[in-house]
Amino acid sequence: MDNKTADELKRRIESSVSPFHTVLYVMKELDEAGFERLFLDRKWKLKKGGKYYVNVYDSTIAAFCVGENWQGENFRFAAAHSDFPCLKVKPDCQMESNGYIKMNVEVYGGAILNTWLDRPLSAAGRVIIKTDDIMKPEVRFVDFKQSLFIIPNLAIHMNREINKGVELNRQKDMIPIMALSETTDIKDKKNIWETYLADNTGVGAENILDYDMFLYPVETPCVLGLNGELFSAGRLDNMTSVQACVKGIKSNVPDDGFNMAVIYDSEEVGSGTKQGAGSVIIRNIIDRIFRKFGYDEETAECALADAVGLSVDVAHGIHPNIPEKNDPTNKLLLNHGFGIKTSAGERYASDPVVIGIVKGLCDRYDIKCQRFVNRSDIPGGSTLGTITVANIPMRMLDVGVPVLAMHSSRETMGIHDQVYLEKILERFFSYA
Repeated sequence: MDNKTADELKRRIESSVSPFHTVLYVMKELDEAGFERLFLDRKWKLKKGGKYYVNVYDSTIAAFCVGENWQGENFRFAAAHSDFPCLKVKPDCQMESNGYIKMNVEVYGGAILNTWLDRPLSAAGRVIIKTDDIMKPEVRFVDFKQSLFIIPNLAIHMNREINKGVELNRQKDMIPIMALSETTDIKDKKNIWETYLADNTGVGAENILDYDMFLYPVETPCVLGLNGELFSAGRLDNMTSVQACVKGIKSNVPDDGFNMAVIYDSEEVGSGTKQGAGSVIIRNIIDRIFRKFGYDEETAECALADAVGLSVDVAHGIHPNIPEKNDPTNKLLLNHGFGIKTSAGERYASDPVVIGIVKGLCDRYDIKCQRFVNRSDIPGGSTLGTITVANIPMRMLDVGVPVLAMHSSRETMGIHDQVYLEKILERFFSYA
């Protein structure tokens, strides 16, 4: 078992408890690696040989490296996503009945709902705080890091059919308890969440204008299996890919090359936001970079036409008890390599030229990979790859580690597959 890789992934997952915290953790890594921060609303000064990153609205981040002799060609790109299926706190969220004070939440993304029951939950996100300048409120990031909420199951004695399967109502059954009415010691019992949030943010409740807060399970990641070859955690989708992209962009850029890695928000809800893969924001950043180096629009278009990209997201490992859900011949075994994903319906970004490049790198550097295709009668989920190339036209391929229980509050993978994924991203970006 690769202890170093597991420890790195554990630290990332424990820190990346919201899309905002995912970006904060990546920013810290890039700062330590000597990248210079740029701002969307300020002018840029770029130089060849430079390493840069841009925080895009707090939950997306784009990093890029410029070769010493870059001539507007040899463009390589990789993308992952910062968000994950979870529960998001609604405004005016307090609900009270039968002695319970509950929190009104909505489901974010395609979560497996029953995996959120009976798990201690915490909250993290960002809080918008009033300042003297109305047009510039303060943004403060918060992670409570402790067990605060729980969504209890119904006892089997009250539903004898529960083991035959229960459909959970998102508005009725997914509401967590946050306190008991009679025993809470928070003074403002009509607004206990806002008061708690204010107390732990260090401002008065009257100064909180809004918030983006998400619930997450507090259970820690762990290595498991008799040989320690498995890894269990929440948010493997898509922190595994974030880690690989960061490792890749920190590797050496070819002398005549240009490398870019983007961690997008909003993938789990369709990517149609200002910071999602469906936005033009990254294409705008690319065009801005080319202009700063004195290259015209046609040079940028030529570079993208010749560019190669990887969309990095998890894939479905073959289930130990229900293997028939996988394709008969293109199935992913844990610890046998990262997956190369293709789909006739273009639900995954795929291109045979990029497949050839990736397989060539795997052969040269002894990196294991596997092929994945969904069963023909079971359409899989889509990724940000196909959405990205609609705005940034380039050859792109979907790759990722195999996991079990994708979109559960806790997923399982083979830790060696993470090693293979990180290696292919490092070789993809550094090969000259």
